[in-house]
Amino acid sequence: MRLTEDSILNSTANWSVDEWLAHLESIHPSEIELGLTRIRAVGEQLGCLKPAPLVILVGGTNGKGTTTSLLTNLLMAQGLRVGRYNSPHILRYNERVSVNNTDISDADLLRSFAAVEAGRGETTLTYFEFGTLSALWHFAHSELDAVVLEIGLGGRLDAVNIADADISVVTSIGLDHMNWLGDTVEQIAYEKCSIARPDRWLVCGQAEAPHSAAETVAAIGGHFCAAGEAFAAQLHGDQLQVRYQANDGSQTELSFSQWHIPYPNIATAVQTLSLVDRLPAAEVIVREVAALKVPGRMQRWQRGDLTLILDVAHNPQAAAWLASQQPDVDVMILGMLGDKDVAGVLAAMPQAVNLWLCGLDCYRGLAAEALQQRAADAGVPAQRIFTGVAEALEQLPSSGVCLVAGSFHTVEAATLWLNAQGNEWNCI
Repeated sequence: MRLTEDSILNSTANWSVDEWLAHLESIHPSEIELGLTRIRAVGEQLGCLKPAPLVILVGGTNGKGTTTSLLTNLLMAQGLRVGRYNSPHILRYNERVSVNNTDISDADLLRSFAAVEAGRGETTLTYFEFGTLSALWHFAHSELDAVVLEIGLGGRLDAVNIADADISVVTSIGLDHMNWLGDTVEQIAYEKCSIARPDRWLVCGQAEAPHSAAETVAAIGGHFCAAGEAFAAQLHGDQLQVRYQANDGSQTELSFSQWHIPYPNIATAVQTLSLVDRLPAAEVIVREVAALKVPGRMQRWQRGDLTLILDVAHNPQAAAWLASQQPDVDVMILGMLGDKDVAGVLAAMPQAVNLWLCGLDCYRGLAAEALQQRAADAGVPAQRIFTGVAEALEQLPSSGVCLVAGSFHTVEAATLWLNAQGNEWNCI
């Protein structure tokens, strides 16, 4: 007999969010199982595959978080009620699910978990599949105008790809998660661009994208909108020029003097909303771009003469972007997961006078000594190693620029440390 949502809520009334998350981790034998058959069946049972009139899917190697944030803010600026789903979180699971930039409450999160638990019956779901369905269910019951959904891993077989999307976005295409997606950019482009839909647009923010990107979209029957052709972002001195295309093929240019996120993502977001006829007025776009700051993405903190930059960059492509924006730092504090390209990240990162390596006490996290060995094998000596991020932050100099990067877990540890410092630091 299938249990009801209310009966599950009653039987788990004393469960906390953490206890529910532990349950999510226990009900499937593997952490990741790519494929949509199981989750789509449960999604259909729950009736949440089209959670709002406008559904935007956002995939890509890097830039998903900033692009989903800008899309959300531009839609909200038009008075729309917008849901957003991101992963992973930095401090709390609730960060993954938001409506109008307000994180889901514990009570609503637990109700969405109970709904999925009731709907899945005997079907096993991975942690991410369960969480994705709970987000879609919550959005479907929140009377939204639009939802912006971030793909978790790859695209073609990712849980989020069950959603009935009106337009899809691939922000960038680079080498990451190669054990799951393939070891060439052509293979990875195929996986990521498979979130396209027949007769609908896929916006690709990767300039000079691999050939397989357009080929994949064409094979699905979608329309391919390419950076560098239909739209572009270019710097002219201290001004940013963004060119985008309307559905009728006409071109428009916007000029920006202030922005805090990677400018290719600005162009990608603007182009996406143009194609679904949901772009606000030019002055609104300029205002929202200037105001947007995303936690863990070139996030700056200040204490006297010391600047601390937090960034979740964990692959060579993201590290290279960091280096282009902040070529030199006095101290780089790096903590990474064991399945990442440590050598590639170190080669691409900003030049650091001092490289401090930290252990990450989490699943797949590298201990400081193991990270030090990987760095040494890459020909990059570390000046100091620390058991954890907080220990390194306690040793910061009184002035200069310090970068903390390498993983969401690294930024999480740094954020927790900053939050414990009272009013010593200001986020700028």
